[in-house]
Amino acid sequence: MNKQFPIISFLFIACLFVASCIDDDEPKDRTKDIIMSVSEEPGIMYDLFDSEREHPMMCMRVMDEDFPGEWRNLSMEAIEGFNYEPGHMYTLKVRRTILANPPADASAYTYKLLVVLEDRIWPEPKPDDNKIVVTREEDIPYADKCPYHIYDIYKDAFVVDSKGKMHYANYGEGSTAFDFSIAAVRLEHTIENTSPDFSDFNRIDMMAYYAYVLSPLTDKIEKVYLTRAALYLKDVISQELFDEIVNEYESGKTLEYGLVIANFRGYGLQKVKFSITKE
Repeated sequence: MNKQFPIISFLFIACLFVASCIDDDEPKDRTKDIIMSVSEEPGIMYDLFDSEREHPMMCMRVMDEDFPGEWRNLSMEAIEGFNYEPGHMYTLKVRRTILANPPADASAYTYKLLVVLEDRIWPEPKPDDNKIVVTREEDIPYADKCPYHIYDIYKDAFVVDSKGKMHYANYGEGSTAFDFSIAAVRLEHTIENTSPDFSDFNRIDMMAYYAYVLSPLTDKIEKVYLTRAALYLKDVISQELFDEIVNEYESGKTLEYGLVIANFRGYGLQKVKFSITKE
């Protein structure tokens, strides 16, 4: 009779028990469904690495049971499945996860939308409220103290070759070409934080959110959303027009566009220009 069998079995069970205890001691993510309020008024936040606070970004302001009575800033993409629109007051049910091992350069909290419990415009519009109607440039209202030089364009002139590849104007040999789908007019905040005007123009109502597009080809004025202070050309120029530029325009022909940069309420901040030239 093998008397070692009970001893071996006991040791095996003991090892399993110890391993189970070790696993239970490992930190785990904690998940909970909570109610969150989202303010109708967006906020301003800065990237973790923007220590000089030179590049303000529009964000959401939220309040929940984790931080009662405190409005906090969350990035526009912080709640998975939720698209925020300024001017709307929301009540959301979200699944909040507190990460056991969060990335060093990110928050320990993540959020996923479960359901929108309330979505209403605030303040609620009155029946006699007049919405901004723009049919010509003169119709565009400007915010207080504007037009003002708040932004510069990173590159304001594009060229496109006969293959549909794009460059910035005056590019050098070896310069990398890019596709029309990713070409964008990118804005840079120009007011230094040491400027006496910085506090006046570093507010949410002085941040670029829309652009009124003044096209050389039509009198119709389109209002286009910006994406992280960038206006993608594909939102301004149709694929049909781009193909026409590539295939039919003569070398040197240029289209010059005007953009009236506007805040989230649709009030103008300043006017800028950019051009596209057939190479």
